[in-house]
Amino acid sequence: MTIARQFGFGGCFASCAALLLVVASTGCQPSDAGGTPGAGGASAGSSGTGTGGGFGGSSTTGTAGSSTTGTGGSAAPVGTGGTSTGTGGGSGGSVVTGTGGSTGGGATAGMGGTTGVAGRGGTSGTAGTTGAAGRGGSGAGTGGSTGSAGAGAGDAYVSGVTVTVSTKVTTILIVTWTQAKAADQVFLEFSFAGSSVMTSRAVAGTTGAHRDVVLGVPGATAVTLRVVSRMGGTDYKTKDYTGTTGAVPSGMPKPTVSMYDATAASSDRWMLGAVENSPNTCTDDSCYFHSVWWLYILDRQGRVVWYYADGTSTDVSSFPQIARDGEYLFVEKRNFNLSGTPSVLKMTLDRETYSASVTVPDLSDGVDMTTDGTLLYDTEERTRPNSELRQMTRAGTVTTIWKCPTTGMFNNCYSNVVSWDPATDTVLLSFPESNNIAQIDRKTGALVATYGSGTGSYTFSPSPWNFVWQHYANISPQGTLLVSSHLPQYTKSSPEGPSQHAFEEFMIDRTNKRLTRVWIFGDAASDGPEWAASRGEAVRLKNGNTLVNYGTGGVIREVTPAKKTVFYVKFDITSTNDYFNRLVGHNFMIDDLYALNGGGPK
Repeated sequence: MTIARQFGFGGCFASCAALLLVVASTGCQPSDAGGTPGAGGASAGSSGTGTGGGFGGSSTTGTAGSSTTGTGGSAAPVGTGGTSTGTGGGSGGSVVTGTGGSTGGGATAGMGGTTGVAGRGGTSGTAGTTGAAGRGGSGAGTGGSTGSAGAGAGDAYVSGVTVTVSTKVTTILIVTWTQAKAADQVFLEFSFAGSSVMTSRAVAGTTGAHRDVVLGVPGATAVTLRVVSRMGGTDYKTKDYTGTTGAVPSGMPKPTVSMYDATAASSDRWMLGAVENSPNTCTDDSCYFHSVWWLYILDRQGRVVWYYADGTSTDVSSFPQIARDGEYLFVEKRNFNLSGTPSVLKMTLDRETYSASVTVPDLSDGVDMTTDGTLLYDTEERTRPNSELRQMTRAGTVTTIWKCPTTGMFNNCYSNVVSWDPATDTVLLSFPESNNIAQIDRKTGALVATYGSGTGSYTFSPSPWNFVWQHYANISPQGTLLVSSHLPQYTKSSPEGPSQHAFEEFMIDRTNKRLTRVWIFGDAASDGPEWAASRGEAVRLKNGNTLVNYGTGGVIREVTPAKKTVFYVKFDITSTNDYFNRLVGHNFMIDDLYALNGGGPK
């Protein structure tokens, strides 16, 4: 196999309509922001029934509880009080206790005010406006309408709490408990030094054994957590429990974040991606695809909060994606030297809720998934000179969608991407050897269009233009075509240098069969010095920014439409040639880690 074929970028996902093309080298996670908080709810047993927001949906805590000691009330539900108030929460978490109500709606006398929680209780708090779910909020703690009982009130609901470090992923804490008393919902609330309060996904609070996980915490970090039982609009929180995440394995490549502009970057808090532990001696592209691949999740400070590597295996696992048919990840596993049997690994973040390996015979450089769980892949590397676009259903049925003709513009059928566009049910294949991209109808197998070189391909505006050694062709959510490519005047074997590789975006004019460029990044000196010998990609984010990476260059940038870099990550090596660093694979932003730990195919 030639070096040219070594650097295909497999798999992709997006949407089609007007196409944008960018060229270059390239749910429910912890809530920490939300709507306007209300003044805090009254402590359990107080006469005022507050409905202020607790953690999860509000970014600001409520008014501190009154420090006045309550007087005994008549038998009434907790938080409703009788003619006199029950236990009053202490001011800002003081330990002033009131005289308990006589029975107090499901709580023992005096339970409500044993310890006030800072920013929680209000003497008669009014509900805040119901805010949108906090960033990555799971629904637990969203809005400002949920009241909160006094600290420790949840201990009556929960017993036998344990906190342990996962044996699969040391940055995950596993929390187990027995739900002694049923609640409408139950979830975890947790934080660590410097973080906001975050929550796990709320589930039914049935009695019996429960298990949940703490996600989004860096390695070797102390965590404070509580189990929250939500009942009748009130959150009953246990006393504080603690745990400490384990260290990130020393063999994982270390990322460095040198810039992050929160005011202009997307609101997503984490980036998921893949990186090869390429040797420190790389001075050309021959050193890649021979080392261990790591999947990772980084926070905006560059701290690793999740990881995966298959021991010492050097099977390529370069293109992790979110499963479209469930709440888990999937990634290709194939030997670069074509030995063994290729497969697709499916797993939740904890690698326990769901984990499965699916054998995919002849899978080569690219794989994607449809919403019904069908896998789409190409076979060129393993069936050469015959090359097919195939699909495998969840039941294991394999059919051929399209056969590469191996003539004309397809005289070399090696493809470095398989990218499904749900909006049109078409598949993009990228042929870097012939500087061409094909779009194929998944149902009929018809060739919809070709972009790049070759007779019948769409023309370019501006002209002349072309793709050179392009990677990760994909359709953006806006229906534009995004591509990472060398600029037309450079070949795949041109010596390294700045402003030679770009990320381009094209609008597709179906009527006139024309690609009109609407955005480009990487062609100007002001865009940075990076360059990619191979790989590279551009991914459109929900706020309109574009996530670009430089493949062999080891650099990832989040870029605004105005071409301003607002997030910069580098997987560096000590080589004197800074154009060659750790090889970075597919990456994307995410704000809901629990959406990757929900379970298997639906």
